[in-house]
Amino acid sequence: MSENAKSIKELCQVIEEQQELLRLALWVMSQGPIIFRGHEIKCVLEWDQVRAASATSLGASQSLNTILKGSNAVGIPVRDLYPIARGVVEGFINATFFITQPVEVSQRALKHKDYASWKHTNRVIGVGDFAFTLSSCTDPKETAARLFPEFAGKGQGGWSTLDAPSKIDRIGKVVRFSGGALLGAYGLIYAISSEIIHGSVFGMSYFMSAHNSGEMTVEGFQTGTESQVVTILTAVGHAASGFLAAFAKLHDCQSLIDAERSLFERIYNVVQYDGIQEKSSSSASGEGDED
Repeated sequence: MSENAKSIKELCQVIEEQQELLRLALWVMSQGPIIFRGHEIKCVLEWDQVRAASATSLGASQSLNTILKGSNAVGIPVRDLYPIARGVVEGFINATFFITQPVEVSQRALKHKDYASWKHTNRVIGVGDFAFTLSSCTDPKETAARLFPEFAGKGQGGWSTLDAPSKIDRIGKVVRFSGGALLGAYGLIYAISSEIIHGSVFGMSYFMSAHNSGEMTVEGFQTGTESQVVTILTAVGHAASGFLAAFAKLHDCQSLIDAERSLFERIYNVVQYDGIQEKSSSSASGEGDED
């Protein structure tokens, strides 16, 4: 078994164990208190925080399962894991943001859900000669101002004006370890996934050759994509860790903190010995751009 294959196996095992802790967090938020390793965990979040965080963390967790199923892929299929990983990272950033920030943040996000649903059938699609308008009412602008005054002003159409790094910064001010884990996830996956999602030449070039040390063969390409799977798994593992660490800290459960930290240390050991930090440093430059 290659070193990359060993790393993939270990990272998948860690993520599967993270999934158990994520299910625990979702249970506490939605169903009620539990006893975890002798310690009671009772939800301390406001109901609207629970609603927003449950939705986003559940979605990210489901996508984690998709990545686990695709983790044995080599070659072209690996490319499809990047957009999914991006969704996992952003989902856990937002879920952690909801539980670490005032409840008003979650309340705006929940209101935005209704606005975005209305907006989906009241918008202009395209530009110039290739454009058309969708409308479910006679005066969309008036309707938006009347039904959704919070989102009617210029620049007020989103649930948050903060980009991902700014959200991470605010999260880190509340739970420092979470901020660090989420920043690692962001740095590993965000910039290159943007290029791949947007179909750029660089995105395809990176995918085809970034981890290929000059060996221009089919086997070399497959080995390179196997290394990319290691990076993807490391990124989503960091993202899940960021949410779990914040949840554990906010609920003051040392046994859950210890369990999460133990899993993170296993991820770090893979990173340390696989050299991912060095591999990702060059691609992470300029990663502060949001798109």
